[in-house]
Amino acid sequence: MNDNTNLGEQRERIDNALINAIDDMDREHLRKLQLKMHGCAKRCCADIDASADAVQRCVDRCQLPLTRARCYVQQELAEFESQLDHCMRQCEVLANEDSGRQSDRCSLDCVDKYVALLPELLSAMRVTLEKGL
Repeated sequence: MNDNTNLGEQRERIDNALINAIDDMDREHLRKLQLKMHGCAKRCCADIDASADAVQRCVDRCQLPLTRARCYVQQELAEFESQLDHCMRQCEVLANEDSGRQSDRCSLDCVDKYVALLPELLSAMRVTLEKGL
C-alpha cells in the first residue's frame, strides 16, 4: 500500500466521521429547531394586521435560534478540523526529517486520536445545544 492510498484512506475515515457527526447533530437538534422556526414564521405570517416590516422582523427573530445553533456546530467542527490539520502538519515536518515511516505512523495516530475524540466533542455539543445558545 503506498502513501497516497494511506492518506486517502485516512482522509476518508475523517470525512466519514465528520459527515456522521453533522448528520447526528442535524437529526437530533437542528431539525427540531428548524421545525420550531417554521412554526414560528408561519404564526408571524398569519398575523394579517401586521405590517410587512413587522412580519419580517418576526420571521427574523424566529430564525435566530437555528442560525446560532448552526454557527455553533460549524465553529466547533471547524476547530476540530483545524486541530487535526495541525497534527497532520506536524507529521509532515517529521516526514522531512526521517525516511517517512515515522510520518506514516504519526498520521495514523492523528486520525485515530481525532476520530476517537469525536464522540466526546459531540457529547459536549449536545449539552450546549440542549441548553440553548
